[in-house]
Amino acid sequence: MTLVYDRRAMPVARVGRSIFYGWAVVAAAFVSHLLSYGVLTVAFGVLFPFMADALGLGRGLLASAGVVTRLTSAAIAPALGPLVDRYGPRRFMLLGILSLAAGSITLALAHATWQVFLGYGVVMAIASVTLGELTGDATVARWFVRRRGRALAFATMGLSTAGIVVPLPLAWIITRHGWRQAWMALGVTSLVLGLAAAAAMRARPEDHGLAPDGDPPPRAPRAGAPITVVAERSLSARQAARTPAFWLLVLSTNLAGLALFGINLHLFSYVTDKGLGVGMAAGLVTYLYVLHTAAKPLWGMIAERIHVRYCIAACYAGGALGVAVLVVSASATALLTFATIYGLTRGAQSFVTSLAWANYFGREAQGAIRGLASPFRFLAAAAGPVVGGLLYDATGSYTIAFVVFAATFALGAATALAARPPRPE
Repeated sequence: MTLVYDRRAMPVARVGRSIFYGWAVVAAAFVSHLLSYGVLTVAFGVLFPFMADALGLGRGLLASAGVVTRLTSAAIAPALGPLVDRYGPRRFMLLGILSLAAGSITLALAHATWQVFLGYGVVMAIASVTLGELTGDATVARWFVRRRGRALAFATMGLSTAGIVVPLPLAWIITRHGWRQAWMALGVTSLVLGLAAAAAMRARPEDHGLAPDGDPPPRAPRAGAPITVVAERSLSARQAARTPAFWLLVLSTNLAGLALFGINLHLFSYVTDKGLGVGMAAGLVTYLYVLHTAAKPLWGMIAERIHVRYCIAACYAGGALGVAVLVVSASATALLTFATIYGLTRGAQSFVTSLAWANYFGREAQGAIRGLASPFRFLAAAAGPVVGGLLYDATGSYTIAFVVFAATFALGAATALAARPPRPE
């Protein structure tokens, strides 16, 4: 029988002289998200049009480098997930940091198509698996039960913080020194910050004589004392895969993921094609991610009162509405409206979906469960940018692509509503 913890029954931790180490784990996960998303998604989206023009590549072909990344990631994620559960996250985070830095330097030196595909599609694929959700979120979920929602909200703020801190400095480097120097700067920054984050990561509170949330470790009951029936249970990856909830979460998150990653890559190009300068476009993206950051603690409080599947559905529905506004008009008012709606709803998507995986299936096999679901996420992440790029190349605009993205967001919202938690055995 697996020992599990009841969020409602555990006592509130007393405030002591030292801060619970779980918050250091949250900080490390924050940095992991910031680097992974900041380099693989935000930076690549900003650098995308400059690389396409300089290297003479079609946008559909350049976006296809992401397909190689996602396919490679999809192949290795199921194997790495159980290893993270067994050996802990630190060594895998370190591997991801090294691959992120090496891939950035490879892109900085690239002069041919195959070199771009090598750096972004193969070398960085390791980072896309071993940084962020599989190591960071899965480990945070082990350190927190009662406070899991707020802990994951803070950890996943690294994603949106990347959208705040990356675009403007990157635009400045591009205009002053060129896109190659921008990739080089990203590689060095990833190495410095990533090594510090990996050093702070620890696998489980029990390994250090602690209990989740910083609560006193549970004591053995006195002779004859009744045994408390606990509420949260942990499923293995095989048990989780036998539940409808697992597959409905996979379907909903990946319908929305197709739109999410397509918009992430092509949004900067979309707004610059509409006549905004590089600086203004970078400012719009920064504003969008400021709202992404604010959305996570806001939805963290909401998720403590409303079931997480309703939160997921609301976030996806907001994404659909925001993109629909963007399709209807490209005026300054429409762009601001899009960024506000999209930022305050879609910005919480990473947090609420990560919370659902932990709350639905428990803390013990998070690496294996997320690793099992990851191939589908990577395939959706590969499809979105390619759909956007190919439709742009075929039609000369992003209109049809963004209509498709709005529709898949809406379908993801409907599917999330059907994803009820597994019933206790």
